[in-house]
Amino acid sequence: MTKLFVGSRSTLLRHVVAALLGAVLVCGRSRSAAADVLTGAEIYAGACASCHGLDGRGAADSGVRVPLPDFSDCRIVTAENDGNWLYLIEHGGPGLGLSPQMPSFSGVLSRDEMVAVLNYIRAFCTDPIWPHGNLNFRRALITTKAFPEDEFLIKPEFEKGRNGAKDWGVEFSFERRVGARGQLELSAPLRAHDQAGGATTAGFGDATIAYKHVLLATREPGVIVAAALDVILPTGDQDRHLGDGTVTLGPSLLAATRIGPLVLQGQLRGDAPIDEGRADRAIRYRLAASVPLSEEKRAWVPSLELEVEQNVTASTEHVFLTPQIYRGLSLRGHIAVGVGAQIPVGGKSDPFDVRALAFFLWEYSDGGLWW
Repeated sequence: MTKLFVGSRSTLLRHVVAALLGAVLVCGRSRSAAADVLTGAEIYAGACASCHGLDGRGAADSGVRVPLPDFSDCRIVTAENDGNWLYLIEHGGPGLGLSPQMPSFSGVLSRDEMVAVLNYIRAFCTDPIWPHGNLNFRRALITTKAFPEDEFLIKPEFEKGRNGAKDWGVEFSFERRVGARGQLELSAPLRAHDQAGGATTAGFGDATIAYKHVLLATREPGVIVAAALDVILPTGDQDRHLGDGTVTLGPSLLAATRIGPLVLQGQLRGDAPIDEGRADRAIRYRLAASVPLSEEKRAWVPSLELEVEQNVTASTEHVFLTPQIYRGLSLRGHIAVGVGAQIPVGGKSDPFDVRALAFFLWEYSDGGLWW
């Protein structure tokens, strides 16, 4: 959640403000007795504009002692789905670890009215090129998401091969949103390889520079499509089993949508090494299906990923399933973890015995590591 109302104010003043806002809404409802639901504009004018300003940029004389968000900034109002926004309106700031200056409207607004005022707030962004926040689905372990993000990730993994070899790795990734639809990513891995009956090697692996761009984003139905290109650099030592020893290009086509409670995310990816004598060409088909247990970002999200890997160079194919769980650790869900295991379920021979995957995620533009 974009940082809103971080700070504090006296409890007495907060209750007075909440009571006054409730009275304004009750009066507004009596004036609109012919309608069952107040419009978003009516709710915003009566309950929000005194602090946030009629233009959404923040009222100069609001008396609020903390920075107010600029709702006309598309980066703020399109960054995430409705879940945390509606929770903030209903329960107030403390429910998301934000300031108590943001009052609760539970019992004052109906759910439909909360949705109406949220839609009104989102409409302060007048540039339609920005993808809607409801297309920002939770990250899966393997399938790359289509929505651009500001995130820092730590991704550990462990693999035990059929030949007794063991591989450990941890990858550090920094993602930065570029404009309305772009994202730049830099990844740096550390690797360790333990050969059965041999020496253990460790060091820096192959680094990656990637760019992603949203090609299509629709509200109804909610569909997002993006293209990405990974450039994998031979920074790891191939002789020590820490890298491939060649530059590899990894183009991808990404897509995601929601069907009822089910979120589907897909990826078609190619691996094209410059030197095919050092690394294999491959095509990967990925599909992640998840069911968020609530709309708040801190919710549990069980998922299952399917990956079909076609090794073009070796003319082999493998099929994997990856059951996993995602969980937001902070009240706003901007700190989260994902854990799962990849299981070979198809192919002539299993490429490994065990492969465990995880990530630690920090959406750094939404808040700090400890708040």
